[in-house]
Amino acid sequence: MGEVWYFSYGWSMEKGLMKRCIGGWAEERRAELRGYRLVFNAYSGSWRGGVANLAEDEEGRVKGVVYRIREEQLAMIDRFEGVPSTSARMSVEVEVEGIGVVKAFTHIPLNVRSRWVKPSKEYLSAMLKGLKQHGYGEDVVSQVRKAAETH
Repeated sequence: MGEVWYFSYGWSMEKGLMKRCIGGWAEERRAELRGYRLVFNAYSGSWRGGVANLAEDEEGRVKGVVYRIREEQLAMIDRFEGVPSTSARMSVEVEVEGIGVVKAFTHIPLNVRSRWVKPSKEYLSAMLKGLKQHGYGEDVVSQVRKAAETH
């Protein structure tokens, strides 16, 4: 089995949670997904609140992390994310720090609502901790916090 890039923009940016989900990974780097913006419009029963999602937006940019993982680890994330019942795997192209544009996989929730869904403190805390663990500054952290509070 080969390796793939996995783009994380939600809970899985937090290294401890990702490690519990898949074990380890070969490499991690900061990355940006263009053409989308971060929204909280899907509900997760396991997180007891809203979860991050991607909304198409020509001017949008979503900061996150790419992990280089084995294909079988991607299948583990699929199961954790609830593919195919509560989320779907999506192929994206991301700008990876120090590498350039790469093809990656990510997940999007399927139980999307027509309005903002407030994330739980635990979910938002995991996202913000993950951003900081990967060296993102207060500017990015505050953008995510603002998206999480947008009605």
